[in-house]
Amino acid sequence: MRAVAFDVFGDQEVLHVTDLPEPEAGPGHVVVKVAAATINPTDVMMRVGKQAALMTGLRPPFVAGMEFSGHVHALGAAVSGFRLGQAVMGLVNPRRPERGAHAQYVVVPEASIAAVPDGVDLVAAATLPMNGVTALMSLDMLGLRPGDALLVTGAAGAVGGYVSQIGRSQGLRVVADAGPSDESLVRALGASDVVPRGEGLAAAVRVLFPQGVDGLLDAALLGRAASALVRDGGVAVALRRANPIDDPRLRCLYVSVTEGMADTAKLVRLGELVRTGQLTPRIARTLRPDEAAEGHRLVEGGGLRGRVMLVF
Repeated sequence: MRAVAFDVFGDQEVLHVTDLPEPEAGPGHVVVKVAAATINPTDVMMRVGKQAALMTGLRPPFVAGMEFSGHVHALGAAVSGFRLGQAVMGLVNPRRPERGAHAQYVVVPEASIAAVPDGVDLVAAATLPMNGVTALMSLDMLGLRPGDALLVTGAAGAVGGYVSQIGRSQGLRVVADAGPSDESLVRALGASDVVPRGEGLAAAVRVLFPQGVDGLLDAALLGRAASALVRDGGVAVALRRANPIDDPRLRCLYVSVTEGMADTAKLVRLGELVRTGQLTPRIARTLRPDEAAEGHRLVEGGGLRGRVMLVF
């Protein structure tokens, strides 16, 4: 099978398309023929070596890719919830001997995939698992009630956008930061209130909520600059272990999608949210496997308002 791989850590030019053996479906596992997979910042971190400590003992070539869509190609023993040819989407931790989703085929535990609902575009479905599960995990951690105010930083991005949309569907008052060019986007994604990014953020939030908002999803990794805007006793969720929120007034948490890799119920829920129009996949570019280096450049450049997709 073809796969986008790298043998050493480095810049985008270390990426190349290579041939690897097709994986086999062991007991409880499913092989998926990949239709599309996203390129995420975590894939870039893996390529440049920032995740080397998590890859000890692995042999090159390395294959990134944490989320995908495709069709069931092979079923292992004791797998009963899927059928051959079925359209599915799923999650995978690429820092393993079986590698990741930037390949024609990927093998994962049955619990790490869910059916793609009829009518949902297969390429669009590949944008859902990683950031969608992260969004659902974050909202569960926040534990807010209808009517509570949630500040979402980085609201125009993938996780921030999904949290805004799902939060609105749960009855939350979403307060989103955005530059002028993104204001209409974040409002469309569910923001009740839009506050300026950077300078002016704190003053704008305090005008709306003098005592502070009830919760924070810090997708922009602002740390204390954002957590200071949460009321005493509120809750704040950070997206990266390397960028924790340390505010003694608050319940400070960290969300990691690797802890939700086998949460089938959340994957199923994401599919239903898209099917019913409550969640909107966004695609910036679709690329061939041999264009993966360009995809990494786009992701590293930032400022995207949609996902970069490898389409097999």
